[in-house]
Amino acid sequence: MGSLKDLFFGSDTEREAGNMENEELKNQNAAENAGDNGNIIDPSMLVGDIITKHPLAAQFLMECGMGCIHCPASQMESLAEACAVHGIDGEEITDALNDYLMEHNA
Repeated sequence: MGSLKDLFFGSDTEREAGNMENEELKNQNAAENAGDNGNIIDPSMLVGDIITKHPLAAQFLMECGMGCIHCPASQMESLAEACAVHGIDGEEITDALNDYLMEHNA
């Protein structure tokens, strides 16, 4: 029978295996977040989700003219919809925001 430490936290071997699995999951999630075209976000993503996952996006979007990104309605609309409401080109903002996030490793 192992020690209480092993019982609660697993043995060193089990922890090392778990750490390797966690690292693989991080790499897989990073690849999935980048999407097929290497982008972090796309215009169909909800503004609320973008800001939650990438807090740097909030300031960027406000500087682009979306000063109300924290209002309840904006949290449930896609980036494309938010851009349309503000008369901004959604594809242009998406591309610029992806560049910004990649540059800042968000």
